[in-house]
Amino acid sequence: MIKYIFYLLIFSLLPVANYAQEVDSEKTILYVTDQLRLSLYSESNERSNVLEYLSSGDRLVVEEVSGSYAKVTIPSGKQGWVKRGFLVPEPTATIRLEQMTETNELLKKELEKLNNSKIIIDQYEQDMDSMSAQIETLKQQKLSAEDTADSLIKAAEEKARAEKQRPELALVKKIAINYWEFLAGAALIMLLLGFLIGKKSAETAIRRKFHGIKVW
Repeated sequence: MIKYIFYLLIFSLLPVANYAQEVDSEKTILYVTDQLRLSLYSESNERSNVLEYLSSGDRLVVEEVSGSYAKVTIPSGKQGWVKRGFLVPEPTATIRLEQMTETNELLKKELEKLNNSKIIIDQYEQDMDSMSAQIETLKQQKLSAEDTADSLIKAAEEKARAEKQRPELALVKKIAINYWEFLAGAALIMLLLGFLIGKKSAETAIRRKFHGIKVW
């Protein structure tokens, strides 16, 4: 994918072949040839004043031609005359090399951005995977906590029921103990009364037998 983007950037950033689109189509675009400092004269002869020196690769708009000279407009907007023999219709090798070098640098920067974007995306995907794993862990912990809470609630409810039933059982036990204590006491009293009644009856019978004399 990056390879295709690389080629796309190359084609989009390469210099446009038709450099005359920016100016009037009737005017010719020429360039100063390589390895040259070309004089820009005020008139169409080399004896006139030199306005400035042009460098190799400078882009010139031809306004008119007079013999071996051409009246041109330089990038700064200034006009003057130059020798036509030092002008070429295509950018020089030096300019093309500079343009390709500049394009190459731009491509490198774009590739660096793409690589950085890929690194960011990869890191984002790793973070998302980590977050998904953490979410699953939290879900499991939540389920475990809910199970533990349910167990504690059931244990608390059973304990509450046991605590509620304990006083009732204690009361029944206490009533049973009191009942048996009452029965034992009543039986003991009845036994004692029976003994006393029996003793009294025996004494009365003996007194009668012995004419009222108390034997014991």
